[in-house]
Amino acid sequence: MAFERWRGFIRAWRDYPFPEGAVIGGHYTIEALLGEGSYGLTYLCYDSRNGALFAIKQSRPSKKAVGRALLAREGAILQAMDHPNILKYRDYFKYKGSNWLVTDYIAGKTLEDLIFDEQIVYGERECLATTLKLMDRVAHVHSRGYVHLDLRIPNVILQNEDLYLIDFGLAVQIGEADTVPWLLKPREKELPERRPPVIASDLYDVGQLMLFMLYSGYVPVRGGAERSWREELELSPGMLQILSRLLGEQETYPDTAGFMREAGKLYKSLLR
Repeated sequence: MAFERWRGFIRAWRDYPFPEGAVIGGHYTIEALLGEGSYGLTYLCYDSRNGALFAIKQSRPSKKAVGRALLAREGAILQAMDHPNILKYRDYFKYKGSNWLVTDYIAGKTLEDLIFDEQIVYGERECLATTLKLMDRVAHVHSRGYVHLDLRIPNVILQNEDLYLIDFGLAVQIGEADTVPWLLKPREKELPERRPPVIASDLYDVGQLMLFMLYSGYVPVRGGAERSWREELELSPGMLQILSRLLGEQETYPDTAGFMREAGKLYKSLLR
């Protein structure tokens, strides 16, 4: 037990974030830590060459080859994207035992920020408007032959009228067998269970994301029994059908375009 505690301490120490003011890669100065994930730490950095701000993700040192492989794959996938509302790949380098991926920094609020901190309430119309914008980005990812596999409210940033899709750390080619687990040692069980690399997995995530938005206006009854989303939310028949199909409770959508057509039709009906 003492040995396991020691290993945990060493891992935490190795993954301690770089401090503000530290210079990495020769010309990137860390301004702030933006966030931490299972396999990476993301910083806001200032480029002394041109004064630009970038988001730079570091592979966690404790994850060794797995962290480096995941970050390298993320960089390659971002290079395959070419959309104004998807993070742009800018640089990739090695420094102090980690790999570092440089992308644009998008200043704005995530859907998570807006729902939980700003207390923004999304009705059906607002939910569909936001979802259709997001699906333009998701459809582009699919057209390039990839699935995102992490379409969650922290990975959607809104900046005025613009919406950006970020964090491609779990993205893979459609139908591709995940080769990263082969880098793990036999005793390691660190990679989370992954859903299949198919479009239906992304559409399921979109259904969950829409539920987060629709629950933003829900007020639970104190002491009431827990009920299903169908019972707790007052939704139109059209929205009920869309969510049921996205979440696999009814016949699923054959493709992204089929969902977008049905969502667009319902959105137009709500504008009347």
